[in-house]
Amino acid sequence: MSNFKATFLHLIPFIFVLLTRNLALVNGNAVPALYVFGDSTVDSGNNNYLNNFAKANYLPVGIDFITPATGRFTNGRTIADCVADMLGLPFAPPYLGLSEFERSKVMTGINYASAACGILPRSGSEAGTCLSMDKQTEYFMSTIEKDLPSIISNSEEVTLHLSKSIFLVSIGVNDYTTNYLINFKRTWTGYTPEAFGDFLLNEFVIRMQRHYHLGARQFVVNAAYPVGWAPYYVAKWHKS
Repeated sequence: MSNFKATFLHLIPFIFVLLTRNLALVNGNAVPALYVFGDSTVDSGNNNYLNNFAKANYLPVGIDFITPATGRFTNGRTIADCVADMLGLPFAPPYLGLSEFERSKVMTGINYASAACGILPRSGSEAGTCLSMDKQTEYFMSTIEKDLPSIISNSEEVTLHLSKSIFLVSIGVNDYTTNYLINFKRTWTGYTPEAFGDFLLNEFVIRMQRHYHLGARQFVVNAAYPVGWAPYYVAKWHKS
């Protein structure tokens, strides 16, 4: 991995801390919306509507949240919820949990994240149907082209809205756990962990460039958590 990319990856957690401590100051307290992309670290319920075994809509999951068992993979709030609270915004609702009418009325942000999925389209497919990064971007495009214009009067105002909004991205670990590690002999034999990390970072940058071209300007990127940290893997391999 190049020195630049290695430095970039190591700085991501530090950058995230700095940004989240100062989010309320962005554009003079004028952040209109929070758009969320990622995996189970920020999924607020999209997987409830998918044929996927990666779900969190049952007790005791969410026992410390306002309404238990919403589909959040935590006992309480996700990172996205904490950021929304710091911005003074309502929690971003799951895209799939909204009707077409409801989507056309939301101006404060939407959550497109989907548990088990990753940056690469194939990641998470063993768990069932989930929203890959590309699919999440597709839904975001629908928000821009179909939903926001029904609330905001002209295209210039839509562009301004997006440029002032925060785009939170938390994704990447499933590309290892549900793709690289289990498909190594079939797909990734020519890739060392470092080479795969390089490849994955390039794919991530390509997708962030798409968001930039769609109007996103202010990104908060959360580092992928260590492989094996998730409760599922702790329960599965704790004896070894």
